[in-house]
Amino acid sequence: MAYVVTKAFTDSNLNSVDENGEKHIYWEDDTYPYKPYAGATTKLRLKELLEGGYIDERRDEDGDQSSA
Repeated sequence: MAYVVTKAFTDSNLNSVDENGEKHIYWEDDTYPYKPYAGATTKLRLKELLEGGYIDERRDEDGDQSSA
């Protein structure tokens, strides 16, 4: 399942930091997660981001949900 960022946020998960130790910032229309890491797609994490309005399920051009 792919997700699109609908509201910018800084990822608080320490597994998302870059090679300089900087936390990843998601901007509107980014894909979530930008890289696979522990905790990115747990049910609890996805629920938190979906219900908080930070991400939404990616949809294809016809408006259907992506199966990717």
